[in-house]
Amino acid sequence: MKRWWLIAITLGIVGVGAVLALRSPLGAIAQERLATVAFTPQERTTLVSLESALSRLVETVQPTVVHIKVTKRLPQRRLPGEDDMREFFRGFRIPDDELRQFFEFVPPRVIRGEGSGVIIRSDGYILTNDHVVSGADEVEVTFADGSKANGTVLRAPNMDIALVKVDRKNLPAAVLGDSSTVKPGQIVFAFGSPFGLEKTVTMGIVSAIGRREVISGADMPRFYPDLIQTDAAINGGNSGGPLVNTRGEVIGINTAIVSGLTGGNVGVGFAIPVNRVKGVIRQLIEKGSYVRGYLGVGLDDLTPEMKEELKVERGALVVQVERDSPADKAGIQAGDVIIEMDGKPIENQVALRDMIAEKGPNTEARFKIVRGGRTLTVSVKLTTHPEDVKAPPVRGKAEVGAQTALEKLGIRVGTIPEDMRRAFERQQGAFVTEIDRDSPAAEGGLQVGDLIIALNDKPINSPSEFEQAVNNLKSGQRVRLRVLRQVEDKVFETLVMFRMP
Repeated sequence: MKRWWLIAITLGIVGVGAVLALRSPLGAIAQERLATVAFTPQERTTLVSLESALSRLVETVQPTVVHIKVTKRLPQRRLPGEDDMREFFRGFRIPDDELRQFFEFVPPRVIRGEGSGVIIRSDGYILTNDHVVSGADEVEVTFADGSKANGTVLRAPNMDIALVKVDRKNLPAAVLGDSSTVKPGQIVFAFGSPFGLEKTVTMGIVSAIGRREVISGADMPRFYPDLIQTDAAINGGNSGGPLVNTRGEVIGINTAIVSGLTGGNVGVGFAIPVNRVKGVIRQLIEKGSYVRGYLGVGLDDLTPEMKEELKVERGALVVQVERDSPADKAGIQAGDVIIEMDGKPIENQVALRDMIAEKGPNTEARFKIVRGGRTLTVSVKLTTHPEDVKAPPVRGKAEVGAQTALEKLGIRVGTIPEDMRRAFERQQGAFVTEIDRDSPAAEGGLQVGDLIIALNDKPINSPSEFEQAVNNLKSGQRVRLRVLRQVEDKVFETLVMFRMP
């Protein structure tokens, strides 16, 4: 009998608790959590279909996206006041060999960076931003399957584009789309490794096209005349990754963001349109560098009022002509409107600049121009863009092919100019004509205009002797140069020291 009473009491307590739970706010919340959205069968089918399509898109594109890690070694530096301290201790007749332990070069500092890239050819070509790999000593690529490979770099700094070449075959390659069809409002996906988080994909829309921006970077400010703006989240580490449309085609290369106080994404990201990249890729693969053609004009877009006044539908307005430039020699004038190049219509100034750049130097181009209501055709032989003539070697430190010893040091030498022979009162030596900024030689204090007369106590009588002596040096070996240097009207013999990279 007692057992039945206990069972009855227990059931009563449970029942009262259930009623109280249902009446309580917590009970109501629990009920709400169990509620489901009442989709119609058609709506549910649409959502499932959308999810499936997005997953298939990501599964298709993700294997073509890579994570790029770079290592940059800063040049070794001598300790401050090292020369004075050496001289001080030499006064006590302490041998240089014993002094070495106190005055060895400070170990090189290492900077590490990372970004993203997209495989564009199955034989190992990976597209990324130049600012991701600029100046890298080592480039490591991590693929979607977790495998790694070291890469070498081909650069186009003025376009902020670079290729990383890895020794791999049969890689999955992305499809390059047509960025001329991109319109605001279209859905896009940004792939990459933001903050080192590999295999990340975000979704958004194209916010705007044709953005012109000057964006500061770690190495230099860069001008981008034509960018796709998107609100798909792009953060540090996304640079070089692909911006993809709903067909899984690459329409842009994620490049930069406008960030808030936190430095993170605030919904304003930029990508270089892929059509601007295709010609660069072709030149880098075929020639190993990207050199632009040059016309020598300043251009502007036509306003609707200008089009109506000049009776043209499209084109680029010439606002400036450089004297003795290809344009000047061909008779192109400020005020002309260029409406065609090689038979292709010109939509705006950016399109014309890209066509001229891609045409390349030492080629002939035909331009159709409108001047004073008349249509003229002129032929122009393009030259090399001045920035490309003066640019340093574009392959960077992690370059394709072997560097010469002088290239590693960042030095170019020649014979002694006649006026400097008189100043130095010397006919022999290797005259320094150029030094790469941030090179080992520059960090060691070598200057343009120095005359190298000895290397590690071996006399140098000519540029060829110097090059041969440098070729015999080993990586990490200390280099001691005795140079003659003119300061105002005086000549000093100076010791320059650094290590062979």
